[in-house]
Amino acid sequence: MADVSRALGISKDKIKFNVPLLGGSFGRKAYHDYLNETCYLAKELKKPVKMIWTREDDITQGPYRPGMLSAMQGFVQGGQIEGFHHHAIGESIVGQVFNGLRSDEADPWLSGEISTENSKYEFPVSKISWTNVKTDIPIVWWRSVYASNFGWGQECFIDELAHLAGKDPLDARLSIIKDGRYRNVLTTLAEKANYKEKLPEGWGRGIAIFASFGSISGACITVSKQGSGIKIEKVVSVLDCGYYVNPDHVKAQTEGNIVMGISAAIKGGITFTNGVCDQTNFHQYNVMRLNESPKMEIHIIDSGENPGGVGEPGLPPIAPALGNAIFAATGKRIRKLPFDVSNIG
Repeated sequence: MADVSRALGISKDKIKFNVPLLGGSFGRKAYHDYLNETCYLAKELKKPVKMIWTREDDITQGPYRPGMLSAMQGFVQGGQIEGFHHHAIGESIVGQVFNGLRSDEADPWLSGEISTENSKYEFPVSKISWTNVKTDIPIVWWRSVYASNFGWGQECFIDELAHLAGKDPLDARLSIIKDGRYRNVLTTLAEKANYKEKLPEGWGRGIAIFASFGSISGACITVSKQGSGIKIEKVVSVLDCGYYVNPDHVKAQTEGNIVMGISAAIKGGITFTNGVCDQTNFHQYNVMRLNESPKMEIHIIDSGENPGGVGEPGLPPIAPALGNAIFAATGKRIRKLPFDVSNIG
């Protein structure tokens, strides 16, 4: 309403919205550049305007999921993970999009994802920090917002610390988690995925857990070596979203999270040359196709807790579970997204 009022130069009480039934668009509709453009054109032409962007318009203009880095530090002692520091590096959605951040203030959305209130790992020594690196590239939400960025850094690094401590990644996590809901997600995941079952040579399993939007999600991914690359054989996802109404909808949302999570991990990303987006359509910006999709199992925990989200929490554990599975199968650590599954090296 405020954007339309500003663009057309009329009062809010003279504006009426007719809202049609449409799909979700994953938050893109909350970024009003297309609406402002329509208003400006209608004002100049002095007649009704129907605005339809091409796919090329959409992909080359953004806004994009923010590119973020996780600088991780930690230490082990006596076979136990004792210290953990997650330093987040990147742009702030609150700061860039909403101009709502002071120079001495942390982005609450960003810090909330890696806070001790959200992540229930209990370390004797822990720290979280953030460096705001500004960019002219327009950014906004992508499915699960910052949880998808920092779930990758956190859960891959927990695995690295577990191996440094000489512990199984599942056992290492359970040893530093006391929260009952978190433990239940992990133990249920291990049971449903047959985590302890011996795999053939050249196969590997990886796990990850992350909380977002009031829900806790765990993933276990099984991969197999295929020449110089790997094949994703199976994804098992466990979600504790508290009280829910329709399990079919919960599972459908989680399947979508798996597809988008894998796509973001293994398909080519967005790149720029001289300030111009290189990708213009799906022939350059690929998503996972039906024939590429692995087997999926979705399990919902009936915890009876307060209801949380289901549209986004299933995504953050996917990429780190895949990265951890690749290490289990090949001994190679992946530390950058996206990567090429056909050439792990």
